[in-house]
Amino acid sequence: MSSEQKRIRKKERSTRLAIWMAARSSRNKTFLDRMCRKMIIKATAVDPVNDFMRDEFVDNDQGFDPEELDRYQRGEAV
Repeated sequence: MSSEQKRIRKKERSTRLAIWMAARSSRNKTFLDRMCRKMIIKATAVDPVNDFMRDEFVDNDQGFDPEELDRYQRGEAV
C-alpha cells in the first residue's frame, strides 16, 4: 500500500467519523450525543480575534437607542 493510498484511507475514516459525530450530536438523547455536540462546537468555534463578523459597535455597546433608531427608519433628520 502506497503512502498516497494510506493518506486517502485516513481521510475517508476521518470523514466517516465526522459524519457519524454530526448524526449523533443532532439526536442529543444520550451522554455520547451531548459529548459529540460539545466536540463539534469546540472544533467549529471561531476565535474572537479572527472573527471577521464581529461588530465593534455591538461589542462596545455602542449603537442606536430605540427612539433614535425609530427616527432613522422613518427617515427623519436627526
